[in-house]
Amino acid sequence: MTDPIIMDLVETAIIPDVFISGMADMENLGDGNFRCTFYSRQRAIYERGKFERVVVCRLVMSAAAAQATLKQIAHAVERASDNTDSIGFTGGALQ
Repeated sequence: MTDPIIMDLVETAIIPDVFISGMADMENLGDGNFRCTFYSRQRAIYERGKFERVVVCRLVMSAAAAQATLKQIAHAVERASDNTDSIGFTGGALQ
């Protein structure tokens, strides 16, 4: 198996971080593409004492990209459980 071609990662515009609490749905769009809907949990605006899940992001990706993403997430969580982050500082990125 050959290594994939490594390309530079560039950010030509400011891309904001989006905090998510979880994934609400993953839809099979056909043609090997999937749509993931992510939400953030917040206090309900109109119902005192209740919470709601607000859609904050949707990603559409190929099955291959989804599999690669799952592997990267699993690896990052494993590293975080080892109490180190991706650049080697102790303390963990998720604490």
